[in-house]
Amino acid sequence: MMYRSLSLPALTRRLCRSRRGAIAVEFALISPILILMLTGIVNYGSYFWTSHALQQMANDAARVAISGTTQSERAALAQTVFDQQSEQYDLTIPGQTELRVVEDAQTITVQVSFVPTSGQGFNLMGTLPGMPSTIERTASIVRGGY
Repeated sequence: MMYRSLSLPALTRRLCRSRRGAIAVEFALISPILILMLTGIVNYGSYFWTSHALQQMANDAARVAISGTTQSERAALAQTVFDQQSEQYDLTIPGQTELRVVEDAQTITVQVSFVPTSGQGFNLMGTLPGMPSTIERTASIVRGGY
């Protein structure tokens, strides 16, 4: 096959009419946006899953804590259930979660907070809009009331 040399205007017209590689160019323009959206979906999904898991852990710890007879026993029961749930959900590393049992005359409240390390959990791309860096959840049980 013999190629003939084309003048610059003829070459420009020929390149403008050519559609070869158009899909590759379109993909190159769209793919960064698509990848950013998919990463955001994964980050928010991870955040919501972690938040739900922590709420369930706080609920279970509060349910068990009500059966204790003393304040220290209630705190120990809540901590035991929380540690078991942490292993089940496989989302926490020691030092990242904190459990507090707060009592007053009418209620027992279990407070759970989780701070992920960088590059772990829902913090893949750094802080996204509307996503806090710490998750805090509480569950309260009323003592002997209706």
